Amino acid sequence: IVLLPVLPGETPLDVGDLAFRTFEANGETIVAEGVRVTQTDLSQIKGAGLLDNEIGFGEVFSGLLVAVLAGAFTGLYLYLFQPPEVNTNRRLLMYGLLIVLWVAGAKVFFSQALPDGDRLYLSYMLPIATAPMLIAALLDAGLALFTAALLAVVAAFAGFYMPDARQALSTGPLESLQMVTTLLLTGIVGVFAVRNAERMNNYASAGAGVGLMTAVSLFAFWLLLPDKAGIDVVWMLVAGLVAGVGSVVITMGGAYVLGAVFGVATRVQLMELAQLSHPLLRQLQEKAPGTFHHSVIVGNLAERAADLTGADSLLVRVGCYFHDIGKIAKPSYYIENQMGGENPHDRLSPSDSAKMVAEHVRAGLRITGKHRIPSKVRAFVPEHHGTRLVTYFYRKAAIEDPNADAEKFRYPGPKPQTKETAIVMLADSVEAVVRSSKDRSHERIDELVDGVIRERFNEGQLDESDMTMRDLKVIAESFKATLRGIYHERIEYPEPTAGEMQAAGSAAGIAFMKPPADPMEVPPA
Repeated sequence: IVLLPVLPGETPLDVGDLAFRTFEANGETIVAEGVRVTQTDLSQIKGAGLLDNEIGFGEVFSGLLVAVLAGAFTGLYLYLFQPPEVNTNRRLLMYGLLIVLWVAGAKVFFSQALPDGDRLYLSYMLPIATAPMLIAALLDAGLALFTAALLAVVAAFAGFYMPDARQALSTGPLESLQMVTTLLLTGIVGVFAVRNAERMNNYASAGAGVGLMTAVSLFAFWLLLPDKAGIDVVWMLVAGLVAGVGSVVITMGGAYVLGAVFGVATRVQLMELAQLSHPLLRQLQEKAPGTFHHSVIVGNLAERAADLTGADSLLVRVGCYFHDIGKIAKPSYYIENQMGGENPHDRLSPSDSAKMVAEHVRAGLRITGKHRIPSKVRAFVPEHHGTRLVTYFYRKAAIEDPNADAEKFRYPGPKPQTKETAIVMLADSVEAVVRSSKDRSHERIDELVDGVIRERFNEGQLDESDMTMRDLKVIAESFKATLRGIYHERIEYPEPTAGEMQAAGSAAGIAFMKPPADPMEVPPA
């Protein structure tokens, strides 16, 4: 609609004048100037041969120009403002597919649902908010808001590009503004409603918001019309209901299908993966209980730090739960699962031990791929170690051979690519170092946390993430506070008094004795 006034050429039914002229056939008036055109009127006008259905060069050129400009602005936005994980081939393909499908759907819908005097609000039943909502759920909220604005213009152009539409509608400034405003506002409401949706009822709320905004926007413009009909209010409500329900149904179904095809996780899927009852996490708990406990503690550390730095805390927590999932393949090769038993590394050379330790990264990628874990969660498996050395065994090898090749003792990488995986790398290292320390005083915890973060920074492991120095400072303080809470001091309780033991024994019907100080002491008969 917005582009229609600049289209060249004049048709027998000139919408550029914003008024219908009077046509007569055999002395009979078909439609008078200033009167709403009904579907019957439109059919009579077509029958009289008064409509020009040809698309001229000007229309084709304007369509190409709009497409080129839309693509150029989208590319510029992606280049300037989008995080690296959005600008991957797979995600760009999904984004392009969503746009193409949406515009094609709008074109088909408008061709069958052109409003006229009897159906002024039929075109607003199109679930316009679907594409922005899907982009917010699967990619990025900022990109979704940009797309909502873009599609508001593109949809208007797609819907009213056809000659029949141009000649059947009074496309004045008010109608143009109504169309663009309604499409834009419903898209924005849908984006904000689903961007952090973690449960199904959040999607229901999004549908209600889209429907309400559709009806309210239409009602606001209806109040400005000189010729009002009470039945219009009913059609506004119907349009809002259909648009809201359609948007949420398509968004939920589309997110599930596209997420599976392109390996992208929605918030709802992340919430499902965050449940400790997930089959893979149950396996981790049963086969590698030490690793499971470590993963939960790392999750507590990293989630709070993610909240404070603006990272995706839910994704971080899920990433922590799955980052060491590869250890279920050979759990006994990792110290936290040996429980004081035999250490298989005693039979291996340092280089072979390093290979076995690093193997949990490759095993983790195989396992998560087999179970169709989303790619953004799988990224935590290799990136939480980056390209660091398997330090313990490298140093052991260097004692035997000072010329030991360090590259044979490195994890495969890559380095953390996002703030989320970088936080997990730091939390994983900090938890392991503090747990292995005999001194867990507040002062020692502070030293260990600062030392680990400084070491990772100096190693260059954080270079490819978008971590800032301010983020590192906030993360360090968060880790310290959480670890102090975990390893807080406990008071030593005095032994129970004789009166307490007697009272407890009487209540239980048995006699309690004070435990012997010497384990070898035999209590009297």
